[in-house]
Amino acid sequence: MANMSNAFGTITIPAKIMEKYPNELVSLIQLMESELVRIDYNTILSDEYPQICAHIQNTTIPHDFILGFTGTGKWTYATNVRGFFESLLPVNELTADFSWLQTLFQEKESVLTFSFLDYEQGAEILYNATFQIRPCIYEKHLATEVVYEHSEDLDLTAANLMACEFYEQAYDRHNAHELINNDEFMMELSVFIPRNFITEAFLTDAWSEYVLYVYDDESIFDQVIQDIVAYYHHTHSLKA
Repeated sequence: MANMSNAFGTITIPAKIMEKYPNELVSLIQLMESELVRIDYNTILSDEYPQICAHIQNTTIPHDFILGFTGTGKWTYATNVRGFFESLLPVNELTADFSWLQTLFQEKESVLTFSFLDYEQGAEILYNATFQIRPCIYEKHLATEVVYEHSEDLDLTAANLMACEFYEQAYDRHNAHELINNDEFMMELSVFIPRNFITEAFLTDAWSEYVLYVYDDESIFDQVIQDIVAYYHHTHSLKA
């Protein structure tokens, strides 16, 4: 299985689709609910299916419809978006049965706009992106046409991960000194290192030399403590 990323953002549906094809749009939402929620690399809408459908069917003034979502990416969530319509096709389903999708997106400006933040911890990837997609038929198979895409890599720092709301609290070399005020962390670290050796400068140096990565406040009690202890023993062996 590929590494999994965590993404969240919005899907914007044009007002014209809302106005002209409400029944087909409801069918699309239903298909997303049935096919994209249960898979490993999923897309989960923030609102409940009945609430979304009621809004579509009861709208009297055309407007762009913005849906919030969370998703699990295959390496990155951009991969999900590039294969969005393929993922909607159940196994052994005939492409012809999806002619209504072509009706829904028959006008040139009819696209789904995905705007999202995505974070994959293992590969240290953090970026924001915007995609505009529409369905197409490629060699008799339902496929995804990417009309527009733009992405921007973000520095993978604790500050950015907290600002993007992936973590409530995170640490890296830039704020490792703040761990001096984390009583639970200091208590555990002091089991292995004399308390008088643990200063803000020591924590910053240890992180820069031995920890290297960004960790959330739940992960610091495992690998981070081991790495800081290893740094302590390394520096003291050099002085011996």
